[in-house]
Amino acid sequence: MTKATAQTKPDKPGSGEVTRRRLLSAAAALIVERGWSAVTTRAVAERAGVNQALVHYHFGSIGNLRREAVMAKLMPEIHGLVEELLDDRPLPESIHRVTHLIDRFSIDSEAGVLMAEALLQATRDQAMTEAMTGIMGSWSEMLDPRLKVAQERGVIRSDIPAERLTPVIASFLDGFLIQRMADPSLDATATADTLVQLLSPPGEETP
Repeated sequence: MTKATAQTKPDKPGSGEVTRRRLLSAAAALIVERGWSAVTTRAVAERAGVNQALVHYHFGSIGNLRREAVMAKLMPEIHGLVEELLDDRPLPESIHRVTHLIDRFSIDSEAGVLMAEALLQATRDQAMTEAMTGIMGSWSEMLDPRLKVAQERGVIRSDIPAERLTPVIASFLDGFLIQRMADPSLDATATADTLVQLLSPPGEETP
């Protein structure tokens, strides 16, 4: 076995997944600390305590590792927000919970910094654009059935088809997330109240 071949295999049998997780964690931490472009193969390998060749062995390139590291951290956060919209609470209450949970994307938090870096990179990297589209698209994919049920129960307005309301509400929440990152003073309660009022059946008073 040549030296080059030995360096491109995991350190020990069965350790591949452990090494992969360490690389993802190290890359995410470095993106938060130093920014996207400052995260190099060498820096990630040093932080993870592995051979540099393992970055390419597991991910093919440092660019792929950066994207996967961001997705690995952001997807659970986004899914957590979506799950709040899909629970058994009344929809207005769920909307309030989601707008307040968006605070986890504060620019001072790991999730907030990673989201900001990912959004910026999406303007330059088609693969990142597609990944972010997938994240944001999860709002619409999971929200549509919830809105249809709410309409059937008379909880929200039914004069607009759910399939037309879904992208509007998803865009509303996406936009609030980004605005809240830029302006932490934005009132989450007032924003949620406004969205609930817009969704209320015509003629129904909202608190």
